[in-house]
Amino acid sequence: MTASKQRVCGVKRTIEGMTVHDGAGVRLNRIIASPQLNHVDPFVLLDEFRSDDPNDYIKGFPWHPHRGIETVTYMVHGRFKHEDSRGGGGTLSSGDVQWMTAGKGILHQEMPGQTDGSMWGYQLWLTLPKADKMVEPRYQHLSSEDIPVVNEGDVEVRIISGEFNGSIGPAQTWFPISYFDVRLPDGAAFHHHPKPGMNFLVYVHTGSVVIGSGDGASEIPMGGLAILDDGIEVHATGGSEKNGFLFLAGKPLNEPIARGGPFVMNTPEEIEQAWKDFYDGNLF
Repeated sequence: MTASKQRVCGVKRTIEGMTVHDGAGVRLNRIIASPQLNHVDPFVLLDEFRSDDPNDYIKGFPWHPHRGIETVTYMVHGRFKHEDSRGGGGTLSSGDVQWMTAGKGILHQEMPGQTDGSMWGYQLWLTLPKADKMVEPRYQHLSSEDIPVVNEGDVEVRIISGEFNGSIGPAQTWFPISYFDVRLPDGAAFHHHPKPGMNFLVYVHTGSVVIGSGDGASEIPMGGLAILDDGIEVHATGGSEKNGFLFLAGKPLNEPIARGGPFVMNTPEEIEQAWKDFYDGNLF
């Protein structure tokens, strides 16, 4: 193996999502936060909602609390409405993103803005650093027009956060996070040199993608999440006529993670306190 190939990230592990129902009965493909994969620091949940059947999404996600995390909703296609207890809100349309910092506590709801047709999007949760878990909540609405798209030959990269080839995504983050939606045809290649010390994930949502190069290459089919190993270059090649994937890179916090429904803290005692604050009306 040549020195250059040794520097390319390979696939350490591949995960398939599982079907779950959450909210008031929304059908989801749960990719992170399942028995197969609890978390990849700092990513603690990744759900895909994708259906042409309104019965799968029409009941939405009525009012519920959060603490200790950021929730990121990316609408690929369709419309969802957001409302929260801090006055944040609006309609997410195709290509839009909401980046909500729950911090010390917030109530919100996300309900469909359509009664039929196709709905496709993602919700990602990021655990906040221990020092920032109790910050004041913050809501960012990122319209599709504000999200830069870089085209390199046949490769299209939509940059929600992080930096790619000099273009920077609009999301304000508490620590380094890259969140890209990459589209590429058969044979086209995506190259990226991320910052060192990050955890890298690729979720293939369309077609198939070959990760790595040479003898270390692995083909990831649609619906597969690839956890990448160490390297200084990510190399991905489209394997079908049309291909697409989410690319996630995050600096691990290396702190304890405790879950309790909509709360993610560092200890079980903090989870208990979050529930107590919620029931006592002191969450936000």
